[in-house]
Amino acid sequence: MTQVRQKIIDAAISLFYAKGYDGTSVRDIAKQANVNAANISYYFAGKRGLLEQLVSDFLEGYLRVIEITFERRNFLSSKEILFQIVRNILQYQFERRELTRFFYRELSLDSTLIREVMTIYFSKERYYVEQLIRQGQENKEFQKVSFTMFMTQLKGMISMPYLYPQYISEVLHSFPSEVFFIEMYMKEVEQWMEQTLCIERSHYPLPRAAYV
Repeated sequence: MTQVRQKIIDAAISLFYAKGYDGTSVRDIAKQANVNAANISYYFAGKRGLLEQLVSDFLEGYLRVIEITFERRNFLSSKEILFQIVRNILQYQFERRELTRFFYRELSLDSTLIREVMTIYFSKERYYVEQLIRQGQENKEFQKVSFTMFMTQLKGMISMPYLYPQYISEVLHSFPSEVFFIEMYMKEVEQWMEQTLCIERSHYPLPRAAYV
């Protein structure tokens, strides 16, 4: 039963990524998963329930990546924690790039479901990042910045590879699915954070985060 459920999820991710939510039917999902269409109703109460499950699972994992790293703040500096959080988010998205691309694409279409679910999780993300920046400013690690502007720019960088993959392939001559790209992109984001936020700029990269 677990295998059937997972086959449905894998098929839905692949089809939603390729054809979009509206362009994918329950029959399409069942055919690709090689299961009876009734199983989709049984496990997920239909296509919309399946979408809700995928989005919730994605955001639960996204937030958990942040929370696990945030819990280390008593042992590492605010800068180290913040940089690790961003690196771990980028790695999390890269490992789920089809689902990530679908999620951000649906978000850009102003899906009511995505907006309702997103508000809860991204508000928590904002809270954790704001706490780290405030703590870093108190500890003289970070300079004073507009948090709203910093967060807006950071979120844009985190989502950019999956919102505009054509730009990356045609202008940067790389692909978001390549390990080379994500490693290069992580370094670029870290350099921007260093220049934008940090008082003492390091000439050496931070130790790579232990992704969980």
